[in-house]
Amino acid sequence: MNCQVCGRTLGQKDDPLSVDCGGDCWGCIGEIEAAQGWEPSLEKVREEFALGLRPSWTDPSSCC
Repeated sequence: MNCQVCGRTLGQKDDPLSVDCGGDCWGCIGEIEAAQGWEPSLEKVREEFALGLRPSWTDPSSCC
């Protein structure tokens, strides 16, 4: 099964962003929730950014 947003294959052992979040991948859902200020997701996405899993992500708190 693939993410309905980006098409990523879900549930890949070697891809931590491919976790199935109800038909969408954590890669997409995490960014959406972080952008909306959901603190648990924002913390996790920040960790993933620091690990290099989200190289192009921009922390919403650094904007504007």
